[in-house]
Amino acid sequence: MLPSDDPRGQAVIDIASRLFAAFGYDGTSLHDIAEASGEDMAWLQQRFGDKRELYLTVVDHGSRMERGIVADVLGALPAADPEEARAVVYRLSTRLLEFFLASPQVPSLWAHRWLGDAADIPGLEETYRDPVINLICDALRPAVEAGLIDDRVNLELTVQTLIWSVYGFMHGEINADGHGPASTDPQALQPFLAHLRQLVDRMLTPRGA
Repeated sequence: MLPSDDPRGQAVIDIASRLFAAFGYDGTSLHDIAEASGEDMAWLQQRFGDKRELYLTVVDHGSRMERGIVADVLGALPAADPEEARAVVYRLSTRLLEFFLASPQVPSLWAHRWLGDAADIPGLEETYRDPVINLICDALRPAVEAGLIDDRVNLELTVQTLIWSVYGFMHGEINADGHGPASTDPQALQPFLAHLRQLVDRMLTPRGA
């Protein structure tokens, strides 16, 4: 974890994040990061260690920001009624989308990982991804038990479905002119937000409601 008064270290983290996101862990060298940041290799190694340690610092930094957003939104629970419970999940999906759009290197790191990048570093999912999903599921489970969320849903798969939807929107959609991802187009964003709301409504509305 970086101290708040370390702008030099933060600048290196930002540059390393962009390089790892663009080329993957396997396609990025410590020399690349030193050159892009303008830092001396000796200082870089003294401050962050080897490439593996710097990569873990980058992943940890992004995960901390993501968990902060999740914890902030989930602070609105427990919900008083089904509509409020769904509103919390919708707000969480929207906030995560906003975060990923502002920090696209975070989902890009995981996209590389899922394609086999950094295969020699085990346990990243268990250390960083699973706790976020578990945090959301644990916060929503009382709403299921209270009948505010459909008790037929698989909470873990529901949360993952929303996350996969956001990742797919960011990395898979292309503008009509073929020049870039739809996530950069404000006109494409609103229909996707409406789609997220529909997903939440249909997956979480209690039966008979």
